[in-house]
Amino acid sequence: MSVDQKALIRSILEALAQEGVKIGDLAKQIPGISEKPFRNALKEAGYEFRNSGQKGWFFIGEGEEPLDKSIFDYVKSSSPKVHTPFTQSNKKFTESNKEFIHHSPTVHEQFTQDEIHMIKEMLKSWKEVASTTQSNELSLYDRVKQLPQSDKTRKTIVIDRIIGKRLDKFCETERINKSDVFHLALTDFLEKYEK
Repeated sequence: MSVDQKALIRSILEALAQEGVKIGDLAKQIPGISEKPFRNALKEAGYEFRNSGQKGWFFIGEGEEPLDKSIFDYVKSSSPKVHTPFTQSNKKFTESNKEFIHHSPTVHEQFTQDEIHMIKEMLKSWKEVASTTQSNELSLYDRVKQLPQSDKTRKTIVIDRIIGKRLDKFCETERINKSDVFHLALTDFLEKYEK
């Protein structure tokens, strides 16, 4: 009873067809998935277990049988999992590791505890930056509303024709003045580069 590295449905069905192999035993061989999500993934892929007559898992779905797809393509997970290679030495992941998810059916090497810690720290800092950026960034309309309405001066600029057309289309679509766009763009530019 063994499943290939990609956990293809073909190899899972072959293993389940062997005498005495139960779905729970097979699920234990595949890190990152337990029996219930494993069973549900098979059903999601279009398979049904029959306990009478000829016993086993049979394809009842529509279209072509997904034999060369990974079981992870059909896992509906409410909690993220880390996919690792199939070895006897794999341990169950702790609750703290459930922050990670890999959206690929490809199985990857196991992360060390140090690597997991580093990834958690990176994700934490990215989340902090994202939440800070989102809370500090105003919408285009809010920024335009905050522009000073007095003490303006006329400047003539020369820009690339293609950029000019893009600006015209953008301003028309968004229903804002070109001068407001230039004001915001120049403000951002000067804040970034002016010493």
